[in-house]
Amino acid sequence: MIVSNQDRKWTAFCFRCDEAGIVEKPQESLSARIARRRTEDEQDERIAAVAGLPEPIDTDIANWPREAVVWLLKASCGAPEIAQLGAYWHAPSARVVLPVADDGELVYWQARDPSWTRKSERPKYVNPEVNKERLVARYGSGDEIVLTEDILSAYRVGQEGEGWSLLGTNLTNGVLARLIDERKPVAVWLDPDAAGRKASRDITQRLSACGIPNRVIRSLRDPKLLSRRQVRIELGLNTPARAEDS
Repeated sequence: MIVSNQDRKWTAFCFRCDEAGIVEKPQESLSARIARRRTEDEQDERIAAVAGLPEPIDTDIANWPREAVVWLLKASCGAPEIAQLGAYWHAPSARVVLPVADDGELVYWQARDPSWTRKSERPKYVNPEVNKERLVARYGSGDEIVLTEDILSAYRVGQEGEGWSLLGTNLTNGVLARLIDERKPVAVWLDPDAAGRKASRDITQRLSACGIPNRVIRSLRDPKLLSRRQVRIELGLNTPARAEDS
């Protein structure tokens, strides 16, 4: 039997009986919902004002809620990758925190609600209030720099090459200056949606205006949702894939 925990109900399917079942969850009262939202907003504001990592820090994934682990597993991040990322669970805000380091020094972090959907009332991400003009989340190394939207996509690219997360779709002047200093060609690999396609056009125009060789990588899914074999293919790498990477 498979049991799924959804926003408003639990569902189950029994393969032996070939039958499904649904149990509706108790719905919050209006007063409870208002109180919960107030608490969530206060906690988000509190951690956003923190320069260092929000505490307490829980790195034991056995203590994490299922949705937090599943969110990372969808990006092919198991226990070793989670440890390498430095990701942890922040129980007071019910968010997964992804630290960002530069030359071994913490410069940023991002806290993600693993239960977020387009219908959610709370923000998808909470970030510290810092200047992001020259900020990127940088992973791996290679002859080409690959720009992605989110941290996990940059990390997955960094397993095969060099990934830089723009932490969104905007190429700031500060990050553009860093790219010029690197003197490497740039591949733009943003999410395959309308916003990603428009941002890719804008970014490549700016790169070309600065004389930086560039290309756009188009895939049907976000980089973080591809296997390492698929990432290698999209990057144009000819290195053979190991069995465990397929």
